[in-house]
Amino acid sequence: MKRRDFVHYAAGAAFGVGGVMTGAFSPATAQASGSDERLGGIYQLQAAFHRAKTTQDIDLMMSLWHPDGVLMVQGDANSPYSGFDRLRTFWLGSGSFTHRRVSLVPSFKIQIDAHGNRAFLYFECHDVGNFDLADRSIASDTFLAGRISRVEDRWVFVEMTAGRAFPLSVDTYYFP
Repeated sequence: MKRRDFVHYAAGAAFGVGGVMTGAFSPATAQASGSDERLGGIYQLQAAFHRAKTTQDIDLMMSLWHPDGVLMVQGDANSPYSGFDRLRTFWLGSGSFTHRRVSLVPSFKIQIDAHGNRAFLYFECHDVGNFDLADRSIASDTFLAGRISRVEDRWVFVEMTAGRAFPLSVDTYYFP
């Protein structure tokens, strides 16, 4: 790609991202309310979550949670998982940390409703097993949704619910 083409591409991408971050798209696309600064940090939290799962980086995953964070997993008799130790044990036993996967998110389904240092966040994770092999397949479809907070200039998960995002749907949200 020539530098001139890259500059045009980057300008178009920035315009598109700006539209999502200011909520300028229709309700069928990503929904976000709040300032650009807050929204950028929330998008970074969501991206870091998927990076932690994909790279099986438990330290990164735990850095995304409030020390007193709570994860409620629908259909899991051991749920809720409260506090650092229980959350860490949950993630280390999850499919993302016991199997090699790449975790993807349909960005158009992300929902953010930010007010000050608190926000509601919804996103889905579609994990692909054997992602670099010919026999790759969808390993799991889940959502994560709930309350996040900004603590010391960064967003963290505080009280989240996880569950199945099945069947796959363009316009179905699985929580609340």
